Amino acid sequence: MAISKKPNIIILISDALRPRDLSLYGYNKETDNNIKKIASESVVFCKNFAASNASDPSINSIFTGKYPANNGIIHQHPNMKDEEIEKLKKNKFWLPLYLQKKGYFTISATPLHMWFKKGFDYYMDRDPKTKTKKFLNIQFVNKILLKLPSWVYSLGKKVIKARASPYFYSCKEVVDLAVSKIEESKKPFFLFMHLVDTHCPYPGSNHNLMHGEKTIDKITSGMNNFQKEYVKKRFRDMSVNCLEEVIERRDNAIREVDRQIGRLYSFLKDKNLWKDTIFIIMSDHGDNFGEHDAYFCRGGLYDSSVHVPLIIHLPGVKSGIIKEITQSIDIAPTILDFSGFKKEQLDGKSLLGLVKGKKGFRKYAIISDGFCEKRIAVRTQSQKIIFSDKSRCYICGATHGAEKELYNLEKDSDEKNNIYKENNNLEKRYKKFID
Repeated sequence: MAISKKPNIIILISDALRPRDLSLYGYNKETDNNIKKIASESVVFCKNFAASNASDPSINSIFTGKYPANNGIIHQHPNMKDEEIEKLKKNKFWLPLYLQKKGYFTISATPLHMWFKKGFDYYMDRDPKTKTKKFLNIQFVNKILLKLPSWVYSLGKKVIKARASPYFYSCKEVVDLAVSKIEESKKPFFLFMHLVDTHCPYPGSNHNLMHGEKTIDKITSGMNNFQKEYVKKRFRDMSVNCLEEVIERRDNAIREVDRQIGRLYSFLKDKNLWKDTIFIIMSDHGDNFGEHDAYFCRGGLYDSSVHVPLIIHLPGVKSGIIKEITQSIDIAPTILDFSGFKKEQLDGKSLLGLVKGKKGFRKYAIISDGFCEKRIAVRTQSQKIIFSDKSRCYICGATHGAEKELYNLEKDSDEKNNIYKENNNLEKRYKKFID
């Protein structure tokens, strides 16, 4: 199915975007009209899972085609260990660098950090605009601020009118840059876009709702002090008083990202590039809005935080819906396979077989937690097993889930009833991954 000339390639990640919040995947609100239009010309993967619930290990897995344990980066910055970074440096395959060597003009229309710049001819760098925001971008300063009591954090936010997190560009600015760089390209291009508008606190989004039942006090009742302070800070960042306001902000953020994706799609159509472009829409992880008593935190490896959308337009390939289990580590092998490049020794597998109608592609997904010392999940079509060790969450301070969890996903899709028993078949079958 490889094409005769090099296709253009776009990987668009909308941070923390969940399938359950898109009408394409069954959400009861229209948030994604343009994404649905693109999906009608693409292959939609219904059961795609990130390799991690955290951005750094998740994106590393996409670029290396390997699980976090095999590419090195398991934990989210700044909690990753030195040996993780050293192991990452030894990876022989890195998708942007590989495509650069194949003659692609490689573009990141997104501010990058650390090793993510490797292999890009052009990358958008961070420009925090003010000395205050530059100071807040220093990681140890950020960590100290997030440990302050919520009332101190809130007061400081009002005084300096900034939150304790890195500076990011809006999806409109990212698409503007992407369009300009595509127009500059004299070669086939590889474009990477990481849109953060759909990640809490939804910068640029707004809401009209001013009240709701799920207030801060009700939500934080029963939480330990660390988690309570964390959740209160997230509410302060969004200037909201209840979860219903958060949901409205999130949905509006998705609508704005959808508009900008539609603008990029129209540009590609107008410039006659669509027919020669692999266009991938996906996310790096999900999020929790009360699922398993977690808020604005992805700990626990439940589907709410690791089930991610995947929509792939492949030139000349008919649209379709795939219900088999896939993972984000399959992106790189699929690009290589479709483009006619040689196979690499990767954990992921090309999705072209699935597109052709082959069954039994992947029996399970393996997912690791980037926000605690060690947590691993194995998910099949009908079951999920989760093993945790030193599982206190780096972000919110809660201990998500039990040491051992097993869920029957056919009867309990929300993963509320832990049915774990010693020596169960799933544990025996996949113990090598858990250990």
